[in-house]
Amino acid sequence: MKINFILPFTSLTGGIKVIFEYANRLHDRGHDVICYVPMLAYRFNNYGLVGELKRFKSSIGNTLKRGTRVNWFDLKVPVKLVPIISNKFIRDADATIATAWPTAYSVNNLDESKGEKFYFIQHYEIWSGPKDLVDGSYKLPLKRIVIAKWLKDLMEKEFKVGVTSLIPNGMNFKEFYNDNKVFNKNKVILMLYHNLEWKGYKDGLKAFKIVKEKHPEIKLRLFGLKRGEGIPNYAEFYENPAKDILRNLYSTSDIFVSPSWTEGWHLPPMEAMTCKCAVVATNVGCIPDIGVHKDTAMVCEPHNIEGLANNMIELIENEELLKKISYQGYEKIKNYTWDNSTDLFEKTLNKEVSK
Repeated sequence: MKINFILPFTSLTGGIKVIFEYANRLHDRGHDVICYVPMLAYRFNNYGLVGELKRFKSSIGNTLKRGTRVNWFDLKVPVKLVPIISNKFIRDADATIATAWPTAYSVNNLDESKGEKFYFIQHYEIWSGPKDLVDGSYKLPLKRIVIAKWLKDLMEKEFKVGVTSLIPNGMNFKEFYNDNKVFNKNKVILMLYHNLEWKGYKDGLKAFKIVKEKHPEIKLRLFGLKRGEGIPNYAEFYENPAKDILRNLYSTSDIFVSPSWTEGWHLPPMEAMTCKCAVVATNVGCIPDIGVHKDTAMVCEPHNIEGLANNMIELIENEELLKKISYQGYEKIKNYTWDNSTDLFEKTLNKEVSK
């Protein structure tokens, strides 16, 4: 098949990483895959004078700074930079896939010659654009592929539209692994630092402070794309760590804390489980699918700072439970392989294209 992925940009995000995984793996299976990126950046939330300046800056980033270069991922397929996403610049294909809410409108406007039109939905993206436009994108006549049950429920119950396929993300077990799990005497807590409020970093930090009052011996490690405000002096911070360093952080930490308010299907908890690091998480994104409380993870509801703290304390004070969560989380995540996910993705495209 000829498959077009329509991307808003090529910057490092979890969502873009997932798309590149599928692009590579479909290419390896003999399909002709191209990723398209517009020179003129999508508007997203950028309105007014300041918004236009941000959009102009993003357009420069798409065109000059990043362009067709992806230095953070071993991408095997071409990235084609085009002025805008339109019939003139997108090749005829068997399938064209939107990957973010603004791209859904672009794909919807393409001719039938561009192939069957899909919308790969990885989150409810109301933080990145006007709610009416984001909501409207889900009602477009596109074949919807979602990555989590909660998104399938949202499409069917809230927007009254069908879902063509539910395909959970996979894990790269060559990139993340731990062949020699060791538990620290003084427990080490690992957490993602992020400046997006809904990632819940501040909640996680507040929960850690509660735990540290009871267990002053514990240590905090943080990692993130870029150092910002709100990083305590006592924390170790790793800025944009390389894959081997990130794997080592997961592997040598005892507990990974994921305090998000909302997620699509977030990769860090899966990465932690793959490295046999016990996960303490809020019940969002992938957690309803992979996290069973006191079995494969320690789970509480979003915004529950006390719940996060209590779950950490229980693992710190109960070595047997900590080991159980670490090993059973790993056993659970072994079922989520990229080969399985790509099988489903490929079958979905084949089925809809051949209709």
